[in-house]
Amino acid sequence: ALLTGVTKFGHLSIFSDLNNLNDISLDAEYSGICGITNEELHTYFNQGVKDFADSIGKTEDDVYTLLKENYDGYHFSPIGSKDVYNPFSLLNCMSEEWFGNYWFRTGTPSFLIKMIRGEGLPLQELASYETSLSSLSDVSFQLTDIIPVLYQSGYLTIKGYDERFDIATLGFPNKEVENGFFNQLMPLNSGNR
Repeated sequence: ALLTGVTKFGHLSIFSDLNNLNDISLDAEYSGICGITNEELHTYFNQGVKDFADSIGKTEDDVYTLLKENYDGYHFSPIGSKDVYNPFSLLNCMSEEWFGNYWFRTGTPSFLIKMIRGEGLPLQELASYETSLSSLSDVSFQLTDIIPVLYQSGYLTIKGYDERFDIATLGFPNKEVENGFFNQLMPLNSGNR
């Protein structure tokens, strides 16, 4: 069985039945399991990319480049992680033959909106935010630190890792998430919505 979710609430109680799970969240062996890898895109979507390119008057290479810029870039391991595309956005883009912001159609958790409104976000640092690797999987019942929540919910991903100091550099995975964050979530922070 594979159990996925935003945070590891099962580990919050010493009496939880979920304390004995094997957490593969940062394991390189499984880093491509929750998305579509570049190899899978080229193997299984090649004809779709060709049709998409023809319909919008671009080359296949142009479409692959735009797909990568908009929907690729998730990393689920600090070392040896595969790049993975967001499957929801990629499949919608290929179906509609349009480079839209599909991920935000899935909704924004209300607790995240409350955290953004209540906490001073280091906006200028979010494109290359440094934090300890262990903080990415730590979760408290109060959800008081927004950076692990942004990572666990897919707004930020691992961009680099300094093994010596156990420091992960986080950033936006792709244009879709970065544009959506600043265009849809940040107005909530300033009360413009």
